[in-house]
Amino acid sequence: MGAMGIHQIDPALRWPYGFETEDDEEGQEAGADEDWGIDQEKRGRKRKRPRSAKRPRAATPSSDSASASASSSGPLASWNAVPKRPRSSAAKQGDTPRAGAVVVPSETEAAAAEEEEGTASSGGAGRKKAGWSCHQCHTAKRQMVECERCREEIYCTFCVKKRYPKLSVAEVRAECPCCRGICSCKRCSAKVKQSEPKSPALRICKSSRSAKKKKKADPSGVESTSVCNGVAPTEANDYSSLISSNGINNPSVKSDKIDTLDVRAQEESKIKHARYLLHYLMPCLTELNKDQMAERETEARNLGLKLSQMNVEQADCRNDERVFCDNCRTSIFDLHRSCPNCSYELCIACCKELREEDLQGGTCREELVSYPNRGFDYMHGGDPLPELINCEETDLSSCQPKSKKWVASRGIIRCPPTELGGCGEHVLKLRQIFPKDWLNKLEINASWLNKKLEPSNIVSGECPKCTKNENSRYAATRENSTDNCIYCPKSDNGEADDLKHFQSHWVKGEPVIVQGVLQKMPDLSWEPPHMWSEVHGSSTSSDMKNVKAIDCLSCCEVEICTQDFFNGYYEGRMYENQWPEMLKLKDWPTSNHFEELLPSHGVKYIDSLPFQPYTNLKSGSLSVSALLPDDILKIDMGPKSYIAYGRTQELGRGDSVTKLHCDISDAVNVLMHTAKVAPSEEQQDAIKNLKARHEAQDEKDCCGNFAINGNDKCHKSCVGANHASSLNYIDDEEGGALWDIFRREDAEKLKIYLRKHSKEFRHIYCSPVEKIFNPVHDETFYLTEEHKRKLKEEHGIEPWTFVQKLGEAVFIPAGCPHQVRNLKSCTKIAIDFVSPENVKECLKLTQEFRKLPKNHRAKEDKLEKIY
Repeated sequence: MGAMGIHQIDPALRWPYGFETEDDEEGQEAGADEDWGIDQEKRGRKRKRPRSAKRPRAATPSSDSASASASSSGPLASWNAVPKRPRSSAAKQGDTPRAGAVVVPSETEAAAAEEEEGTASSGGAGRKKAGWSCHQCHTAKRQMVECERCREEIYCTFCVKKRYPKLSVAEVRAECPCCRGICSCKRCSAKVKQSEPKSPALRICKSSRSAKKKKKADPSGVESTSVCNGVAPTEANDYSSLISSNGINNPSVKSDKIDTLDVRAQEESKIKHARYLLHYLMPCLTELNKDQMAERETEARNLGLKLSQMNVEQADCRNDERVFCDNCRTSIFDLHRSCPNCSYELCIACCKELREEDLQGGTCREELVSYPNRGFDYMHGGDPLPELINCEETDLSSCQPKSKKWVASRGIIRCPPTELGGCGEHVLKLRQIFPKDWLNKLEINASWLNKKLEPSNIVSGECPKCTKNENSRYAATRENSTDNCIYCPKSDNGEADDLKHFQSHWVKGEPVIVQGVLQKMPDLSWEPPHMWSEVHGSSTSSDMKNVKAIDCLSCCEVEICTQDFFNGYYEGRMYENQWPEMLKLKDWPTSNHFEELLPSHGVKYIDSLPFQPYTNLKSGSLSVSALLPDDILKIDMGPKSYIAYGRTQELGRGDSVTKLHCDISDAVNVLMHTAKVAPSEEQQDAIKNLKARHEAQDEKDCCGNFAINGNDKCHKSCVGANHASSLNYIDDEEGGALWDIFRREDAEKLKIYLRKHSKEFRHIYCSPVEKIFNPVHDETFYLTEEHKRKLKEEHGIEPWTFVQKLGEAVFIPAGCPHQVRNLKSCTKIAIDFVSPENVKECLKLTQEFRKLPKNHRAKEDKLEKIY
């Protein structure tokens, strides 16, 4: 793969997997040879290269030499010729060097004589092969020792004695310094000194000679292909020749006993991942480029120019800052419009909607839906405060004023009026963040690569295994459905096809549960007090002594002493009326401080996650966010902690829940610790009495009057929702959290149901839900067991419902609405990631989020595109 012709692509637009090219290495080697030649010339000695060791010039390779390399039994040395230099006065008269001759190291006359004698002999400690040279000094006219392990590298006896005095000739023959990872030549030393990149580029570090890449059948049935300077690869005689064609000089894999076969397998795996990425990213890239080209064509028509004549001005934007659309709050990654006067910026999606007179993004300026605080007694089934009984609630969500309509005139868009955030004076100018035609060239080059490479082993189809073995869990009872089971492997399976099996479910948008992840972290304590002590011990700031928690009954933020919170985690807390007080910490410590305050926990957690190509945020070869350049501003992907109280019994009001929502990226959530809090008999009696008060209040608020007929549908719905069964989750000692994950294709029916029954749900201060923007993104609903039963009855859909056990990791695909209820006090750690299979879904969700009101709470931390 090393010489697959990437030199034809614009260097600024290289695929993130940077395959090193032959041209690049030849230039480096030529520079090293030239520096070495100059040094030796200063010493006053040169020697002719043997006639049998002719090397073609890299600058002008002939067809004869190319064919010779294809038929040669050994690899051809890829060298650039060293320019001619004046003959040294110390050189012999008959030693006139030919053009391109390579100089040799300086040594004493005695050593030179000894060398000549060794070269003439055919036996002894080594052997000389025509056309081969020492890996260390590049000399060909010496007694040579070939490595029997890699059968690629050759060292002269002089370099062995001088550079590696601790190694004997026999030891070098058995395993050369390059294989041992101790080679001290300039090229190998330079590669060792280079710092390892955070994002793993697919770089194949070559040896001193160019080798033909050979085709090898992949165990999955997909052939690995490579192109060497446009020449088709030959059939491989054996796998060892493939291994010996390239030396892996990465410091991370250097050891005294390096396993070259495993390293090569890892590189081939990364190359397959690159093809896999291309398969899923190409359609998205094409669509993005199509939208940008449409805006460029519109601008060219407005200016009366041809597209080739138009020049778009560069935006003043640094890599470490993000640009937002001032109308819909969507991130801008390249082409957009900007006001030259007030710097108002508009994305091209809003530009298109303005021209079509159908502006959807940011149509409402701000979200001001009011949830009045009717008092503590009201939240527990009592009457509201007197001053609020006759208070009329007003929908305060103000949309774009009709008197200040913002439209485009003949395709030209002016800055909006001051009431809408602009200045209303100037025409918005087209600006670009990347260089000219950058995205278009990127698509062309990616398309070229996609055609050059054979398709990867794209997985699809049904999975009969999951209905027949222990690596599955029944989570739904849909009729005529093949996805009622969830793939549930063990973390330590170690089977080669685990990743492929995961992909076969992941590509269809199905969640996955992995068992036993916590067993990979036996040396760490995830007890909340222990974590708190580590955080508190590393910081003396006052803000760490108190934490801000969410009260699940009022859905409001409260401040509590950290120690008191963790005491309640184990022992429970209750209000004065003995109703359970459910608190939860979200993102504590804050995700940007997690690895700083808990470094051992953060590193070990990331390294222990299953399916590392997806979940390793720094080196995952299938994690799109991990492959982004290091010099840009990246969004925070975690780890994030969620510490919350829990109760097995479904209360119906004030449960410890994460309400229904939909993430714009993929996520994996691991249950790290649980603590069961058993209520006393006295508290159970109090809960029963309070739930009866809740029922009576629901009858009033649901139907909007104080006289309800017991046969009314609304009455039955409210009563049923409040007295839903808790099932038998109490019997599961290892269970910690109840998950409901809906299929993507069921999201629209779910929205219809929630809109219809919205007044049966309560939100802030236990007030009924009044305003809906998007039922899935508002995070105002939690479906009880009764609501899930009715949902299936009315629309024929149901979620995957399962209990997450201690140490299990739950993978949630982007775009799947889901909700969680804690059955015990739980500590969960989660990260976000972007898989190539779901990039298309991420872009779709971005369009949904941009249509929400500007100040919608879901927009604050979710509306971030990843390109």
